[in-house]
Amino acid sequence: MSLDHRLKQLKIDLPLNGSPGALYTPVVRHDQVAYVSGQLPREGDRIFVTGKVGLDVDVAAAKQGARMAFVRALAALRDALGSLDSVEQILKLTVFVQSADDFSGQSSVADGPSELIFELFGSERGKHARTSIGVAQLPRNASVEVDIVVALST
Repeated sequence: MSLDHRLKQLKIDLPLNGSPGALYTPVVRHDQVAYVSGQLPREGDRIFVTGKVGLDVDVAAAKQGARMAFVRALAALRDALGSLDSVEQILKLTVFVQSADDFSGQSSVADGPSELIFELFGSERGKHARTSIGVAQLPRNASVEVDIVVALST
């Protein structure tokens, strides 16, 4: 089953990402690997989850924000490739969490996009490497930022 079809089954619409707001490329492809730049939980100019997780934002909201940022990463990939037909697997997921000083639940926040990866690809193809990192600040005061590395078919 194609990734586009699975997204439709799950009633997930990929947003139009538009051009980046700084001097970077949203997606770089090298051979059969695509590197997707960090994505925030935003729609247009609105950031949906802001502030420090564990202080201003609870884990559930941050987890949902990380899932939203992952959907934006898929949208950036679609925009760069023309479709998601060549996506074989998410190889690596990195989730940055703007964290309160005493917050140590970054892994729980990263479960948001990880769960969606398994929903999209199934238990075998959904396996991916993952890093969750607590940071002091993120662009535009976003609570989370997500980037991915993707395997592509020929």
